[in-house]
Amino acid sequence: MSAHLDRTTALPVIVVIAAALVLSGCFGSRSRPAPIAAAPSEPVRTASLPPPAEQPTAEAPVAEEPLPGEGEPTQTASLPSEQQALAIGRADLIGGWAIASGGETCQLFMSLTTWTGGYRASTRGCSTPTLSTISAWDLNGKTVTLKGGEGASTVATLLATDKQQFNGTTAQGAAITVSR
Repeated sequence: MSAHLDRTTALPVIVVIAAALVLSGCFGSRSRPAPIAAAPSEPVRTASLPPPAEQPTAEAPVAEEPLPGEGEPTQTASLPSEQQALAIGRADLIGGWAIASGGETCQLFMSLTTWTGGYRASTRGCSTPTLSTISAWDLNGKTVTLKGGEGASTVATLLATDKQQFNGTTAQGAAITVSR
């Protein structure tokens, strides 16, 4: 019977302790900071800005002669001959490359993931629609074909002039170089 008395006396003690803990959290002696009073402000004013200060600009000499290649007819690049091209394998093509065509330079990444038209390819930083649509590549003999539009259309045809460089033409006839 003494065990029963211990339980009956312990229960009220636990309730009192729990109540004290709850009340101490709500009515603690720590003071809360007073709210910050709003500071008065002036209304927003508008005013026009003064004109920018004139800075002297250096005058560059103007050459009377045309720049190299200026005024000459644009030539389209031709593929290296099949005999000049190096024999390559698919594994030689995987990874990151730089594309240069029509004055633009951007990145090309080729993988061995099967894709419509060959294997998966993607570009990064290409602003021209021709290069930005590259989505696939394929190797047929020594010829590498870059394809766009779900691999349906040929974007460029390339031959290896070096293990780290491929030269060729785009479908529009512009020169293109893919290199590491």
